[in-house]
Amino acid sequence: MQRYIVVALMAFSVFGLNFPAVYAKAVPETIYKWVQSSPRANYYFNMQQMCFAVDGKGMIDQNVLIVPTIKTYDDLQIQDVIAKRRWKMMDMDGYDDLSGVAEYVHIDLAKNIVTLIEKDDLDSEWDTLSATYPNQVSDLSKMSEKNLDHIFYKTIVDYAKLHKAEILKQTKGLVKPEDMQINKNLDKKNKNQKNK
Repeated sequence: MQRYIVVALMAFSVFGLNFPAVYAKAVPETIYKWVQSSPRANYYFNMQQMCFAVDGKGMIDQNVLIVPTIKTYDDLQIQDVIAKRRWKMMDMDGYDDLSGVAEYVHIDLAKNIVTLIEKDDLDSEWDTLSATYPNQVSDLSKMSEKNLDHIFYKTIVDYAKLHKAEILKQTKGLVKPEDMQINKNLDKKNKNQKNK
């Protein structure tokens, strides 16, 4: 049996395949929903902290989702991030313990636009090593359906449609009067879908 394990490990190293990195802290499944894994990362979004945007008057904008996400890296991705930081002569303090990245995205549901607001590199204790604010905009309608980010964001949008009432409760703001009836109708529709 041990011989087969050794052979399998050799095959993984020869063909460039990698096991996911082992992290000091596991991603809590009661808070984060796993969406997918690629050869380089595992994709999760925070179900408990996702909310809608709130305008200056404290009114909830149900067209814009604010979603904290986490990607945990494998060893190759960790080494790639470290190599790029070294090449750019950026601060390397703590990067020997890099485990992934937290990203904060705004998803405009009406326009199908995703904006990456903040990106924090994380160590194995989920502490922030560094933060950047890229304001990177992606148009979901122009992305390939096979693109990993497209799949990730589309899954978040689909989740939000089915859990709108929960997300509204998590949002610190007031529902606009014109949205009240729309929400009631949507709640009935979602309950019927869940019961099927």
